[in-house]
Amino acid sequence: MTSPCVYMFHGYTSYAEDHWFPWLEKQVESHLKIPFKKLNFPDANHPVATVWDQYCQNHIVEEDGITLVGHSLGCIQVLRYLEQTEIHHVNLLLVSGFDEPIWTLPELDSFVNQPVNYQIIHAKVRKATVISALNDPSVPYPYTLTMARHLHAKFVLMPTGHHFTDSSDDQQLPVAFEELRLLLK
Repeated sequence: MTSPCVYMFHGYTSYAEDHWFPWLEKQVESHLKIPFKKLNFPDANHPVATVWDQYCQNHIVEEDGITLVGHSLGCIQVLRYLEQTEIHHVNLLLVSGFDEPIWTLPELDSFVNQPVNYQIIHAKVRKATVISALNDPSVPYPYTLTMARHLHAKFVLMPTGHHFTDSSDDQQLPVAFEELRLLLK
């Protein structure tokens, strides 16, 4: 089975080789036989929205049917990218994301100062699933639920998981792989 690529958008203070991202890459490539590219945004400790926008333009092959996976700040970057491109039939898997200013991370407001135009996004999305944890202290789940509602996406609320970046328990995220497998059916 060949499908267009899956792209992984990491979040604030993270990089491509962090957390569950390499594990998900291995699962997708070995079980689903789909190429998986982990993006590595510049200066994740001091992200600049316009720099990340340009990075996407330079590193993603714009083709219909791609799948975009985002974590945390990577989720809003996925939506910003979709607004700026002319691709369609896109699958989205967004984990612990937000689409509005968030009190726990005011330093990221530049990514959400301009509201997402969901009318544009809806026309481009084939399927979308959003995952959060009830005990997420970084992006409280109501923010992620709001984003899921705006997307008209399936919402999966895990009873635990924090921000899915705990150093001891963040090397695998089976729910992400299972939901991704469902999206790609």
